[in-house]
Amino acid sequence: MKWVTHIAFAFFIVKLTEIALMIDLLDSYVAYAVVTFFTVLPDLDFLIGLKHRTYTHTIYFTAFAFILLPLGLKLAFIAWISMFSHLITDMMTVSGVKLFYPKPTVYYILPPEWRIRVGSNTEFFVLGALILGTILIGNVAGVTELQKVYELSRDHDVTVKLSWIENGVVYSSEYEKVVWTDYKSKIGIVQNGKLKILNDKQILNVEIVNSHKVQRYLKHATVKVKDLKKSVWKNRLIVEYDDGDYHEFLGTGRDLYYKLKNNPNQKVKVAYVCSRSLESSLGSMGIT
Repeated sequence: MKWVTHIAFAFFIVKLTEIALMIDLLDSYVAYAVVTFFTVLPDLDFLIGLKHRTYTHTIYFTAFAFILLPLGLKLAFIAWISMFSHLITDMMTVSGVKLFYPKPTVYYILPPEWRIRVGSNTEFFVLGALILGTILIGNVAGVTELQKVYELSRDHDVTVKLSWIENGVVYSSEYEKVVWTDYKSKIGIVQNGKLKILNDKQILNVEIVNSHKVQRYLKHATVKVKDLKKSVWKNRLIVEYDDGDYHEFLGTGRDLYYKLKNNPNQKVKVAYVCSRSLESSLGSMGIT
């Protein structure tokens, strides 16, 4: 395949991988450069005096992508996808690829009548289809960003860039932690110490800034109502309380304070959600 076709196919595969794994891979100019360079790298074999489609077109050579590991697993993963995509596209051609060179077996992924000749009209048709497909996938990925939040929030702390509409006014925030979701159509953020729940019809745009895996558990405490308005409680998500009777509840400590403030000295037992990073919890157990 021509270099431009290899590059177009690599970006197509990377975008599919983003949707499948619900992660953002192309989140920097460096990532775009990595895809472009490592996609065409196997075809630079002539620069080091090798016969074309030999050692640089093998499964073994794709391991070269992990030279980027010191720069981060994500970039190394992108580089490996790009190099592997090069092999896939070449296996669509009439020449095929000897994946385990110097072993002579040639590998294809298309039947003989469908194999593409390099530089043919068929290749340029495929190139156009790949460019169009990547654009369409990019649009779909934008729509599913909120779905990524729902899925990740099951076992990750997720921070987002967010804009939403409320009472006809558009609001935006560069850095909001998602403290609650119903996993299908609503998310909760904390504004001024109070829980704000937004449904997907209110949300205009959402972009995941970062996420990290955590373990969540309920922690119980007995506290005076008046103390719930203190700052230590403003970002704690309370899911139940007992003031002599059991009540389910969803809100921050301050939300509960405003609900019970008529009895400020009353003691209530609350259950609130805590989280800790998986790495930290494993380390405390002696697991690395």
